[in-house]
Amino acid sequence: MTPPLSHERQLINILTEISQTGSVSQTAANLFMTQPTVSKLIRNQEKQYGVALIDRAQHPLRLTYAGEYYLRQMQQLVRSFQTVSNNLKAYAHTDVGRITLGVNPSLAQVILPQLLPEFHRRFPQVQIHLFEQPAVAMAQAVLAGDIDMHIGIGRTYDEALEHQRLFTDSAALIMPSRLLPPDFDANATPGIATLIHDQDFIAETDDSGFQHLVTSFLAQNEATPNIILRTPNLTTAVQLANAGLGATIVPASLLTATTLQGDTQIVPLPVTDFQADVAITYKVGMPLSEPVQEFLTLAQATFDPTKMP
Repeated sequence: MTPPLSHERQLINILTEISQTGSVSQTAANLFMTQPTVSKLIRNQEKQYGVALIDRAQHPLRLTYAGEYYLRQMQQLVRSFQTVSNNLKAYAHTDVGRITLGVNPSLAQVILPQLLPEFHRRFPQVQIHLFEQPAVAMAQAVLAGDIDMHIGIGRTYDEALEHQRLFTDSAALIMPSRLLPPDFDANATPGIATLIHDQDFIAETDDSGFQHLVTSFLAQNEATPNIILRTPNLTTAVQLANAGLGATIVPASLLTATTLQGDTQIVPLPVTDFQADVAITYKVGMPLSEPVQEFLTLAQATFDPTKMP
């Protein structure tokens, strides 16, 4: 079977080469074709439209205005066809479409309840494939094309990745009362180093985007807690802090989705000192299927900064 738009693609290559080389013979050589074949293809196209595509009075040769217009429009046609073709592939295993979404397990309980019910209501035939893994693994999966996008805290600085910020989160320190200094004043704003330096601390695993921010924050404040446990799930960290195992730092948004128990103290971190961008990440230049585009639009509308508290 002849590939779609093969004739148009061939003419695009020929006219592009002629505009660069100014020579039919050199164009033929560059494209591994014979000169008579190249000349015949051009003349057949000129005959079909009744217009000259090449100004043969010029040396070196160059495209006429009609030739330049034809080349631009054919290039656009081929790009549009490729976009349609790529988008259709996303529907290969379902009647309508699907999205594959990666999200950190801790962040999932904050973000997904605000997005997935409404998305399913609008697009009930779209399948949702969910992968809950740390940010580093999700960024690699996006680059490899294994998932369409991922939602995470912090950004992987790779030119091949595009980030769409949803909102900026702050953070809070959850501190068992047994670790608080005797003179602790909940109405004051004690330095983070004073509270947790050398204290038992529960951290996320190193492949977490949020943990990278926490590590940087602690270093800037010259605070060195005693890390006794690392967990991939901040909900687990919160529950262990509730049980008195140690202190932990979590996104402020997680506190609204987590029940705090036990004898603990919550110390908000100043937003001027700690900020975490929550963003959707996808691959640059990758044609996005319609379900993915709709999900991105819904996410941005749901977390519109002008509507956030």
